[in-house]
Amino acid sequence: MWQARHHHRALFVLVWLSALGAAPLPCPCPPTDRLPQKRTDSLGVASCSTSSCHGGPKGANHDVQSFAATIWINDDPHSRAAEVLHEPRSLAMAKMLGIGAPHRSRQCLVCHATQDLKAEPLPSRVLADGVGCAACHGDPTQWESLHTLDGWRQMSPDERKALGYTDLSTPLARVRTCVRCHVGDADHEVNHDLLAAGHPRLTFEFAAYQRLEPRHWSPAGKAEATADFTQRSWAVGQAATLEAVARLLEVRAARAVEEPVARWPEFAELDCSSCHRPLGGGGLASRSVIPGALPGTPSWQPWQVAAGRLLGTQAADAALVEANVIALRTLLAADWAGAEVEGLHRVCRQADSLATAAGSLSEQLSQAPRINLQGTPAAVETLVASSPQEWQSWDSAVQTYLALEAARQGGPARLGSAGCRLPQETEAGPALNTLRRSLQLPAGSNTPRDFDPRRFHSLRSEVP
Repeated sequence: MWQARHHHRALFVLVWLSALGAAPLPCPCPPTDRLPQKRTDSLGVASCSTSSCHGGPKGANHDVQSFAATIWINDDPHSRAAEVLHEPRSLAMAKMLGIGAPHRSRQCLVCHATQDLKAEPLPSRVLADGVGCAACHGDPTQWESLHTLDGWRQMSPDERKALGYTDLSTPLARVRTCVRCHVGDADHEVNHDLLAAGHPRLTFEFAAYQRLEPRHWSPAGKAEATADFTQRSWAVGQAATLEAVARLLEVRAARAVEEPVARWPEFAELDCSSCHRPLGGGGLASRSVIPGALPGTPSWQPWQVAAGRLLGTQAADAALVEANVIALRTLLAADWAGAEVEGLHRVCRQADSLATAAGSLSEQLSQAPRINLQGTPAAVETLVASSPQEWQSWDSAVQTYLALEAARQGGPARLGSAGCRLPQETEAGPALNTLRRSLQLPAGSNTPRDFDPRRFHSLRSEVP
């Protein structure tokens, strides 16, 4: 405020002296190239995290408006996403891939920071914030000042959206924001090159991720307060994630049609254990999970195929999604090696069909009066009994566990204190906790080499 008054007074003096015929004095304003670049700096966290905005001291109440940024900075892994790019593992990956310094590579920064919000490179001070406020809440360039005014509350969701604001009050809005990076799209992609260099797999399941996210928002008037919050989050999350998975496959297949040098198949779409396993032995891992396919046939997305089939047990409207999942898996089993244009077009059409069906279902589930998953244990038992070979993988087992957990903990969110993270052991009962422990990876391993599907399904049958 003082600077503004001083600036206006200086301009008045210049005009007054000029009127008297005095020699002009130099303007006290800094050169324009030294002025703060608000249009890019507003993408950073600094303007949100001041003590007078969202960076106040953390309290023990549910109204976290004044200390939301404090929770995010201290407790949320997203705040350290850019720092990961300086770690030895990231540096080694970037060297293998030949992409230069990872903290300067757009390929990394579109997900580890907010670089995807601007075409031009963002200042390092903004990128250092990691996955900051703007990554989820939208580019605040046009609404940063407005959202502090009383009139902001009177604006409709569409008016706010037109200004670039993202409303995250519903599970569907949240999952569609998350999948940009946690699944991928045309501009955010973890391909097999990145995986081979050491990037973790993207095994995203919205309800579980949301449960671990330190809550830096008030639950009042939002999805957390609803009676079916966990069940709705699981069902909507699975459908919306399937939509994103199918759209990414469609992008990759279309790219192979349009760009002769594009690799096809994209191995990130395949079951890792199809190739990364000991040879011989004839155990469960060596058998195909695709009905009618020969042993060793690569399986498409066992993580998401299982999710789609489990979703199909919950509602009649989900049957079309399940049918599309099976059709796409069957098609890819025959056409992975076929890079001919017509084969790729078939993949594109089937991927589009799945994406359309899953997107429609996510909207229906989001608007449904109530989501009830209480019949999940019996439905899973029937599904596994009808095609036991399809449920032998670790991926399908984890998805099964997550569905059972959502059904068991289907009520409102446990609010606790602001910013709390739930412990690994849930309150879903000893049977479900034992089932969860059977899925844990060996210490220091990224692969489930000791997973026993027979033991898992035996334990699963004991879950009430």
